[in-house]
Amino acid sequence: MAEDNTCCCGGLLLFLFGLALIIGGVQRYLLAQKIKNTPTSKVRSAAVGLVELAGKARCKDTADSPISHVRSIYWRIKGEYYKPGKHGGWRVIYNATSSEPFFLEDDTGKMLIEPKEAEVEIPHDFLNEGHLSEGGFMGLFKSKVLDPKVLAFLAATPAANSAFKNHSSYDLRITEWFIAEGDPLYVLGTAEPVKGSMSAIAHENLIVKKGANDGIMYVSDSGETKVVEKVSGSIWWMLVPGFLIAAIGLFFLLSSFIQ
Repeated sequence: MAEDNTCCCGGLLLFLFGLALIIGGVQRYLLAQKIKNTPTSKVRSAAVGLVELAGKARCKDTADSPISHVRSIYWRIKGEYYKPGKHGGWRVIYNATSSEPFFLEDDTGKMLIEPKEAEVEIPHDFLNEGHLSEGGFMGLFKSKVLDPKVLAFLAATPAANSAFKNHSSYDLRITEWFIAEGDPLYVLGTAEPVKGSMSAIAHENLIVKKGANDGIMYVSDSGETKVVEKVSGSIWWMLVPGFLIAAIGLFFLLSSFIQ
């Protein structure tokens, strides 16, 4: 009986995990279709509704990436520790993301962009592994220390510093992503009126953000062709494993009832 229950629970978990991958794959497919079928608009001609824009990243306010100190419109930080053992691996202990609006600029003007809850797909710009200190015993078995600019970031960021100190006996890793001012910028989202804006220039009364109806807000530092390749390439990596895992889970699930 206990074995049947284990088989049932394991099968159910596998089925649900596979189903989640399938749903994710379908969502990526729909996003790819939106990107392909939505014509790229110039800032000056953008209207209320789903809009696709391409141009250059421009800061609205002065902002630097926290570790590399590069003037950026957007940044994200992830801190991790490595848990050894059979079921080990890198575990997230800290996350931080900028949320301030910025501009996308093309040859017709600038459009305000709100990155809140956006899917931002960009390669990492900085990655560093190490420890908070050398450690060791009598000068032996010294550990690699994290980059000085990481230590400076931790010293200035209490939440991150606390998370890393709580896992100081493990291997630590920190990753930084950012979109620097002037970088290529691609945005797919919903253009909505800015409350209280009364500019005589139409596009200055709009902001692009995650839409309440379609839930789409995608930002990348690649052109549309590469964006489509990235999104489309991830579809099968989710759908194929999803169907296989769901099928295995369903098999175990049904087997537990048949027995």
